Amino acid sequence: MVRIFDRKLKKETIKNYVLQSFFAALVLYLGLNLPLLGDEIVLVAAAGSTAFIVFALPNSETAHPRRVIGSHFVCGLIGLAFHTIQTTFPSILSFELAVSIALGASILAMVSLWLEHPPAGGTVLFFVVNPQPVALVSLLLLVSIMTTISYVIRPYLCDLL
Repeated sequence: MVRIFDRKLKKETIKNYVLQSFFAALVLYLGLNLPLLGDEIVLVAAAGSTAFIVFALPNSETAHPRRVIGSHFVCGLIGLAFHTIQTTFPSILSFELAVSIALGASILAMVSLWLEHPPAGGTVLFFVVNPQPVALVSLLLLVSIMTTISYVIRPYLCDLL
């Protein structure tokens, strides 16, 4: 028999599902109104994936504030660096190679620095393609708000998976 609904979804737990989904949607809505973030679909996707992890899996290692904020920061810097290198030396480093190496470098940095947070892979790709430091500040502000709200309401959150 194929199950449609999660086994943990019961009358007692439905409030968690609704509350945690509401907070993820609310925080993302607020983030879409930050300068330069709402117009950038790749960053919106990375922020939406982060919201899922922070609010649907609050006890996950990847939802820890250090990992969420740190990974987006490091990956943003790596993306900006690879954009600069690629535009300075286009004959040595093609765009495709810059994007690929930047992603590999960001994975290496995240796992080496204990900053594993998969949605930050989208962050590095965005900044190689579209270097906007203001967008990085907006993204860091948004993920900081997410982790702060998650921390404050943590007693009421549970892992939904």
